[in-house]
Amino acid sequence: NDFLRILVAEFQNQDPTSPTDPTQYASQMVEFSNLGQLQNINQTLQGNQNPQTNLMQAASAYIGRQVVAAGNTVGVENGKATSIAYAPTSADTYTANVYNSAGQQVDSVSLGQLAGGTLQNFNWSPSSSVPPGLYTVKIVNSSNVALGGLLEQGVVNSVAMASDGSVSLNIGNLVIPASQIASVAQPTSSN
Repeated sequence: NDFLRILVAEFQNQDPTSPTDPTQYASQMVEFSNLGQLQNINQTLQGNQNPQTNLMQAASAYIGRQVVAAGNTVGVENGKATSIAYAPTSADTYTANVYNSAGQQVDSVSLGQLAGGTLQNFNWSPSSSVPPGLYTVKIVNSSNVALGGLLEQGVVNSVAMASDGSVSLNIGNLVIPASQIASVAQPTSSN
């Protein structure tokens, strides 16, 4: 119902000489789908008798789904890394610098010339000499100014519950508290 009300309001307030961007419309539809999924999980949590069991059941619904949370860390596991989403602030040449837990730079990847305001993904391919663990990513422009607003993203492969009742999601050596998840995508397909 909320989506339909917003859709009708958008059509009523749209300027025919300057139609809305179809990518914004598609993005909004995805966000409403994510919101609906999160609301369903919340309703499941609130309506059940045994909160810890139900919390784990609800959290297990994340397994196999792509999740996004604010942050600049990638997890490396089995030679594969989670990814970072970012939006350049202006047209420029960008580079992704990757640092280990000791703050030492382990890689520098040229991202090329990018347009401002476009959503991009940094999918790091670590060399075989890079051990499993957590790595910090800084995406910088040609003036070496770091971008803010980076988003960690990956597919949930397990969930865990702490003794305080909080739930965390593992997306490939990167553990994210469920409370920090910004969006959830449909389950990924297996090949």
